[in-house]
Amino acid sequence: MRKLAWLLTLTAGGSALLTTGCAAGSAQYTESDHKKAVSADLGTTFYVSLPAAMTGKVAYSPKVLNLDKDGVDPAQRRILQFTAGALGETEIKVGTEYSLRVTVTSASDRPGMHIHQH
Repeated sequence: MRKLAWLLTLTAGGSALLTTGCAAGSAQYTESDHKKAVSADLGTTFYVSLPAAMTGKVAYSPKVLNLDKDGVDPAQRRILQFTAGALGETEIKVGTEYSLRVTVTSASDRPGMHIHQH
C-alpha cells in the first residue's frame, strides 16, 4: 500500500486545503455534500472533510469501502480517508449529522474508447 504524505496548504483567506503527495486530484467531500450521492472508481482514494465538532461514529460497509484514516487536521477539520475496495454501494454516516451515498464502479465499465496495449 502506498504511503500518503499529508500536506496542509493554507489559502489566501486563511482556510485550509488538504492535499496529498501521492493522491493529487482525489475527490474531496465536505458538509455541503450532506445527503448527496457520489461515484468512486474501484481502487481510488477519496476524502470527507467535516468540522472537528462532528465526532459521531463513522458507519459504512467495510465490504465496499476501507476507512484508511480518521483524524483532525491543524485547521480543526475531521478528515476521513476512504479507499473504494469493492464494487457496490454504501452510505457513509457520521453520527446523525452527516450522510453520503457512495457507489463504487469500475472505470472499465463506462462507455467510451478503451485503450488496449499489446
